[in-house]
Amino acid sequence: MHPEIRQDQPGHCPICGMTLEPVAATGEPKEENSEAKDMTLRFWIATILTTPVFLLAMAHFIRGLHLAHWISPRLNQGIQFLFTTPVVLWAGWPFLSAAGIRFAHLHLNMFTLIALGLGAAYGFSVAALFFPQSFPVGLPNRISYAAHYFEAAV
Repeated sequence: MHPEIRQDQPGHCPICGMTLEPVAATGEPKEENSEAKDMTLRFWIATILTTPVFLLAMAHFIRGLHLAHWISPRLNQGIQFLFTTPVVLWAGWPFLSAAGIRFAHLHLNMFTLIALGLGAAYGFSVAALFFPQSFPVGLPNRISYAAHYFEAAV
């Protein structure tokens, strides 16, 4: 993407954060794509951790299922926080670090858009969990606690 960037070894582009590719074929057998393996592992672990967050967040849409009878809204938020945090910080790290590079160079792209959306949903939800008194009572859905959007962050 940036032909002016050249390196002798594998790495990431200092401008956009994308993985650098060889300029020409070397004739050597292609090595395993460690980035693909890493992202696949991150994907599957994130999928496993996201499933309970999705179910907890969307359970109120299932007719006859009143999750609030079994689990308090505050505990529901806490459980979602525990499952969402590793997804955002570990599984999302490649996107967040690439976005940091893009912000530093003021060359915004899709990484920065992903980081902004993820940061807004996660940051708001964490603030609503730990500082609920900072939000007007009943604003989003006329509820007695601050709304959260952990499912949007994952």
